[in-house]
Amino acid sequence: MELTQEKQLAFNEVRKAMIERLKNFEFAEGMLEGLSLFQMLNLLELLLGHRNYIGMFSHTVFSLQDVFGDAIWDKPKSEVKPEPTNEEQKEVVH
Repeated sequence: MELTQEKQLAFNEVRKAMIERLKNFEFAEGMLEGLSLFQMLNLLELLLGHRNYIGMFSHTVFSLQDVFGDAIWDKPKSEVKPEPTNEEQKEVVH
């Protein structure tokens, strides 16, 4: 299922919120950027438990899947940076 632009924006906000919460546990952002929403939810559940922070694990997963579909299982696509063209390449001077 392809996310609409509106859902993609919401999905990215959820990812940002999870990353911010996990950064409180000394996770570097680089350690988290390749994880799926489901994997980050597992880390939060492991570190925090279900009391007074996030809902019961299975209900949280089902809610996320209702909103975002199977995208919660997918790792984020790495953005491919285009290689510089000959005009953009800097000349190396020895």
